[in-house]
Amino acid sequence: MEAIKLLRSSGMGLKEAKDALDAHARGKPAPHAPSFSAPSMGQSLPPDVVDALQKGHKIEAIRLMREQTGLGLKEAKDAVDGYQQMHLPAAGGLSPGQVGDTGSGIWWVIVLVLVCLVGYMVLRRLA
Repeated sequence: MEAIKLLRSSGMGLKEAKDALDAHARGKPAPHAPSFSAPSMGQSLPPDVVDALQKGHKIEAIRLMREQTGLGLKEAKDAVDGYQQMHLPAAGGLSPGQVGDTGSGIWWVIVLVLVCLVGYMVLRRLA
C-alpha cells in the first residue's frame, strides 16, 4: 500500500501505479514508473538537506542533496519532494514568503455591526 501511495504522489493514477508494482514483482520493467532514488522511498536525507527543508529553502536542499549524494537534478528533486511530503507538515499550500489570509472576514463583521448601529441611531432620532 505504501508503494502505491508513493507512486500516486508522483502524479501516477491508481491503475498505472498498480500495473507498475505488478510488473516490478514479475521482474519486468514498469512502463510508466517514475525513477525514484533510495532517499525518496522513505530513507532519511542528509542532515544539512533536512535542515534546509525545515527552513523553507527547497532549492538549497536540492543543491545540497546533489552535492552530498551525487544524484542528478531530477533524482535529487524527487528525493527532496518525497521526503517533504512524508515528513514535513504541509504549509497550507503557501509558497515560501507568502502570507496567508489573516482574518479579513472579521473586518466585514465589524463593518456590518457599525452600519447596523448607525442605522439604529438614525431610526431612533426620527421616531
